[in-house]
Amino acid sequence: MPRISFLLVVLCLPLIVGCEGCRRDPQSQLDEEQKKKEAAKEDFSSRPPLPFPADASLGTNAIKPGHWTTASQTLQANKFDTRGDLVSRVGLSGVSMRSGSDTTLDTTVPNQRPVVMPKGQRRRFDYRLLPPLPTSVDQKRCYLSSRFVSAGQGTFYEGGRQPFVMMRPEEYFFVILTSRPERFSKFKDSDWARPYRGEFDQQAETANYRIIIPDTNDVLPLAETMLDWTSTAVVFWDDLPAESLTPDQLTALRDWLHFGGRLIVNGADATDAVANTSLRDSLPLVPTGNIELDPTAAAEVLSNWQVKTDPSTQKQIAIMQGQSARVAVDGRVAEDAGVVPETGNLIMRRKVGRGVVVQPRFDVTSDWIANWQSYDSFVNAVLIERPRRAYFQAESDGVVRQRYPSLGRLDADAEMNTQLRLFSRDASLRQARPSRGVSSNANIASQVIPTESFVTRAGSGIGGWNDSSDVINLCRDVLRSESGIEIPKSDLVIKSLGIYLILLVPVNYLIFRLMGRLEYAWLAVPVIAIGGAIWVARAARLDIGFARSQTELAVLELQPDYPRGHLSRVIAIYNSLSSSYDIDFKTVDGAAMPMSADRVLDGERSGDDATFRTSYNEGPSLSGMAVGSNQVRLLRTEQMIDVGGGVFVKDDKFVNDSSLDLLDVFVVEKDVTGDVRVAVVGGCSPSQAKTLRFRDTDSLNVDSELPMQTSKIIRQFASEETMTMGTMRMVGRASERLGGIEISPGANQQSSQTIVVAHLKHANGFEQEPDENFVTDFRIVNTLLEEPSDVTSE
Repeated sequence: MPRISFLLVVLCLPLIVGCEGCRRDPQSQLDEEQKKKEAAKEDFSSRPPLPFPADASLGTNAIKPGHWTTASQTLQANKFDTRGDLVSRVGLSGVSMRSGSDTTLDTTVPNQRPVVMPKGQRRRFDYRLLPPLPTSVDQKRCYLSSRFVSAGQGTFYEGGRQPFVMMRPEEYFFVILTSRPERFSKFKDSDWARPYRGEFDQQAETANYRIIIPDTNDVLPLAETMLDWTSTAVVFWDDLPAESLTPDQLTALRDWLHFGGRLIVNGADATDAVANTSLRDSLPLVPTGNIELDPTAAAEVLSNWQVKTDPSTQKQIAIMQGQSARVAVDGRVAEDAGVVPETGNLIMRRKVGRGVVVQPRFDVTSDWIANWQSYDSFVNAVLIERPRRAYFQAESDGVVRQRYPSLGRLDADAEMNTQLRLFSRDASLRQARPSRGVSSNANIASQVIPTESFVTRAGSGIGGWNDSSDVINLCRDVLRSESGIEIPKSDLVIKSLGIYLILLVPVNYLIFRLMGRLEYAWLAVPVIAIGGAIWVARAARLDIGFARSQTELAVLELQPDYPRGHLSRVIAIYNSLSSSYDIDFKTVDGAAMPMSADRVLDGERSGDDATFRTSYNEGPSLSGMAVGSNQVRLLRTEQMIDVGGGVFVKDDKFVNDSSLDLLDVFVVEKDVTGDVRVAVVGGCSPSQAKTLRFRDTDSLNVDSELPMQTSKIIRQFASEETMTMGTMRMVGRASERLGGIEISPGANQQSSQTIVVAHLKHANGFEQEPDENFVTDFRIVNTLLEEPSDVTSE
């Protein structure tokens, strides 16, 4: 008996040890993970991640929710050469349900990119992410984190997570390209960047601009695609040479400018630099040399743009006139450029698409103007063209506050702080709102009173990526009825059966009877059957065993006489069996995301591990987008494409210099009084010009038989209710599907339509006026009022 007990113990011992090992296994795994992390810290080193545009000071950097963002992670391999993948995420701060501690909630698709690190070399790796929107008003931070995984999956390195402030909806980046950042300290403390708030003001903090001065010691931390520039409102080019920006950065800057960016070219050094880039054609003043600054003209700037109560103007005029040899730019003024009123011909302005280039002939950081008390008012009104401000003392609490008298409001919004607009993201397909300002620029063809035809989104403001814009919703509604597998009609079955029987019996019989080999007719039956099956499958456009379809609606937005456009697609993908899809772009100017769960057309959203991949091919790709069995899933993509030439109006003619074959073209003009004219152009081939014959009407006679309900879309896009006063717009169709994107696996059933929206004329902005007064005016008054009250109290 003891022997039997001993044998049982021996036999069960491995099981007992194994069970004990199972109990210890989780802790052992944690210890092993910790050891790997400690070892990796010695093997690798890193710097904090940076979201672009990035300031030299880490604490200044921030992330704008809902806007595509380029970021970078700097890594160094300390002991050996290595290669692998860098997986990066942006997450929101939250509270863990398990531990109750602060944690990072990964709510967006991660980025993955290849990494090669030679030993001892510090390298910067750029990647792209779409930051999520905050889930509550109290959520003000998000985190960037990266994890390096070696090619053999044996080594990994956690770069940690870096917190960043999430910018407010009305706040945008103001980027200064300079090698002398000390000259711009005034900008960071200006009242146009962050509105004045009194010490006892209980109103919520607001912000208009976040001043960013990129570090010039490395490749500038700026995005290389316009899709990642939507969070930037102004670029102030100071003294950096042309070669400071990469060719892709210059292309992105040029695209951004045409879609509503504001470029300020500061004086002689900036003018020479910009003139040596692809932006030369956008300059209001093409330089021919430098001259001495005219003191009389400079005095005119100070006198005409001073705040009425400014006591420093005469002093600054004397300082300016007391010194000679101040440099100014001389050159040739572009045909469509003008002079900012009352600036003594010293500040030039040019409309470039929807954007604006402002070019002072002199350095606006010079002491004679930068030390002027009205300097903030001058920058606000002349350089960035925002409405005038006024300070007032509230009767209710006696607090001094800032307001915009012409708008009847206290604080700015996104529509005031940035003029960048993307039709597919921001356009309102409902009636435009009342006018908010009037431009007084005498060098523009006409004075306009714009009405707003764009929508500001909670969380992201203007220009943010969203799945619920009016244009995307309209495309989704159309795809709801257009997507899916095309069921073969009954006449196809009848015709196929009839043709099969004719070939199988009489034709087969006659052929071999004439050949004198009637016995071979039976051998031909299997061949005819197989051929018939293949023909039916092709006619029905079905794969063997399962079916796929892709239905696409695209909106191409063009700016006046500019060859590059913004193409936004909504694609419905159907698959009868579960499959994973990859979406590849041919250029760097692309972005794609599965649409949110509430936008799935049929069935539940499939769980997937979609990843946005960059730096693997010519352009980015979205990989691993899962489509469940018998489901339709929506995909949203955007890209910048080159159409070979511009679309514009010249001498009452509509000119199509692009490579697009345009169909069903309508040109709609809404003048400054709100009257609408429509011209029916019809078809317009590449390199063709057609005379515009306008008629006073706001109705469009669009053929209702156009494919995929495009007649409905054209009527919506060309509706006068959605247009701003003083604008002209072309709406039509492109005859072919535009390329630049590849979806795999492919689908035999494909249908697509592209609507083209070309802006032919834009409205002007706000009226340019100096501020009404200073906040210091009220501080002086308050001091005088406090003294007698103190005496009375005693």
